[in-house]
Amino acid sequence: MEQEKRFAVVQVPELSWPLALEIPSKRFRLFVAANAVDTSTETLSDFALAALNQGVVYFCSWGPDCERFHDIVDELVAVDDIGARKFAGPNNSDTVMTTWHTSDSLEDAIDFFATLAVPTDGFAPDSDFRLVICVSNEQWAVRANKSLQSAKFFG
Repeated sequence: MEQEKRFAVVQVPELSWPLALEIPSKRFRLFVAANAVDTSTETLSDFALAALNQGVVYFCSWGPDCERFHDIVDELVAVDDIGARKFAGPNNSDTVMTTWHTSDSLEDAIDFFATLAVPTDGFAPDSDFRLVICVSNEQWAVRANKSLQSAKFFG
């Protein structure tokens, strides 16, 4: 029997955490499709901190300048790891996983997100909800939703 697919695709006009969004699990996996080229480091950091505070345990970024967005998330997790450890997992080896998908089509990146974006062991329980946020592009949201509908979910 195939596992139930628990996901949401949200289209937002700008990169800011959707405050009305309710995450139905303690932890979740996040995919952001955005053009981050003209987005300030502060805006990317604020969004990433909001996601981390909501329980993101696997972060994928896609779109122009997605590697910089990924690097900012990594830096926030690393700084937290030597400080407050708000984003630390139950095991010492747990970490928030991150990937960027510069060279992939949106569909290929979503397929990775659905099938291979598996959190570390301590973060895996109660993390099967997948959230896709598409920034300022309704077509990306339509394509992401279609890809997730047909994807086989793992982990």
